[in-house]
Amino acid sequence: MARKRRSRLEIVVDILQVLSKGCKKPTHIATEANLAYDRMAKIIKALAERGFVTDKGSEICITPEGLKFLEAYSQWKWLLDTLGI
Repeated sequence: MARKRRSRLEIVVDILQVLSKGCKKPTHIATEANLAYDRMAKIIKALAERGFVTDKGSEICITPEGLKFLEAYSQWKWLLDTLGI
């Protein structure tokens, strides 16, 4: 059975969830989030520009703003799922 394609938002959330467990090297992020490295790199760059992640040398880390976004997304997803939307 074919797997449904993820939206960009779902991919961003997957990346942030990987990073919420601790700082990771870019190749580990790509592997754990099930993404091609070049696609992951573009999204990480966009997240860094918005202050959701930071580059700590050879590792990428989630920022407090990234954690807030992840928490807000989880609350909205729960609400929408509860309402059946």
